[in-house]
Amino acid sequence: MSSHNRVHYMDNLRAFAMLLGVFFHAALAYGPALNQLWPTASSQYAASMDMFAYFTHTFRMPLFFIIAGFFAAMLVEKKGLGGMIKNRLRRVTLPFVLFLPLVIFSFVMVIGWGIENVENKSPMLTIISFMAQNPDAPQPPLTTTHLWFLYNLTFFYLLSVVAVKWVKLDCFKWLLNSPLVFVILFPLILIPALLTQHAPIPASEQFVPQLWSFGFYGVFYCLGWGLFNHHSLLNILKPYRWAMLFVSVAAYAGFYSLIPHSVSLEDSMALTTSPEFSFKHLCTATLESYIGVYMSLCLLIFGCHYFNQSNVVVKFIANASYWVYIIHLPLLWLIQFRLLDTQLPLISQFLISTLGTLCIGLITYVIFVKWTPIGWLLNGRKKR
Repeated sequence: MSSHNRVHYMDNLRAFAMLLGVFFHAALAYGPALNQLWPTASSQYAASMDMFAYFTHTFRMPLFFIIAGFFAAMLVEKKGLGGMIKNRLRRVTLPFVLFLPLVIFSFVMVIGWGIENVENKSPMLTIISFMAQNPDAPQPPLTTTHLWFLYNLTFFYLLSVVAVKWVKLDCFKWLLNSPLVFVILFPLILIPALLTQHAPIPASEQFVPQLWSFGFYGVFYCLGWGLFNHHSLLNILKPYRWAMLFVSVAAYAGFYSLIPHSVSLEDSMALTTSPEFSFKHLCTATLESYIGVYMSLCLLIFGCHYFNQSNVVVKFIANASYWVYIIHLPLLWLIQFRLLDTQLPLISQFLISTLGTLCIGLITYVIFVKWTPIGWLLNGRKKR
């Protein structure tokens, strides 16, 4: 593939994956699964919110890491390994370093506001409020928050240098000749990593690198890298797109029936330890791996066919999505804290919180980011 052509559908899918995170995090407040654990959990909840949230969770970040690997390979062809590392450190690692302290500070301020102003507190906000008044209470662990994927990508980019220099094996040449074997067997590579984690798979938020995330998200990153060098793979897999979509939906029905539909505070303590091996856990890991691979490939195939174009509006949203994702979670929580004291219907609260977050994110992007050094950092300089 020519590295000089803009791959619009990849840009558009990257924006889709980022903005879908707003809806995912918002839905967690209105589902029963995390009603005892999510700080902005509403007294109104519906299982449909969890079904939506966890379905998107199975493929949203896998799709994002495929796209990240694709663009990393593109940068290597265009600028070389050194240019790729320099570009990614500036666009990925530096924003993580700069924005993480601001995001953590925002969380502290928003939660503090919720403690002081929300009357109908969620169960978790009540616990946080009690702990805030107890000087002997343990401090919450420092994490990479929802910016964890930037942290992970930094390691993946550095490992890419090692792989390009010393790993000469190209498995994708074989895959081009055996697409059905790829479709059937490739998801099995992910199962060992998933077996080490509870389902649904958690975010890799710790500062200590999590090896399981290398064996899961790293595989998707490698898939994206190979996809750049063998872009015909999407055309070869195109005949299987409807079958993969059907299998994904059917597999999710089974997956959702196996995962907990309500997690108490006591149950959450067990989530900090590795799960015991069982046939049930093997089934959830297998189903989750097939959903993640098949849905990601389907979105790439459909995206390449229907969304491989750009216009002013789409390009604006694609550029703004990075900024919106960085600021969205503290902003979303602030809106949802305010909604806890209202009697609005569940769907109204969901729409107000998601659309309100997106609108504020897009407006602040235009005013404070697009033509400023922040915008240059996130998206490069734009011509007026």
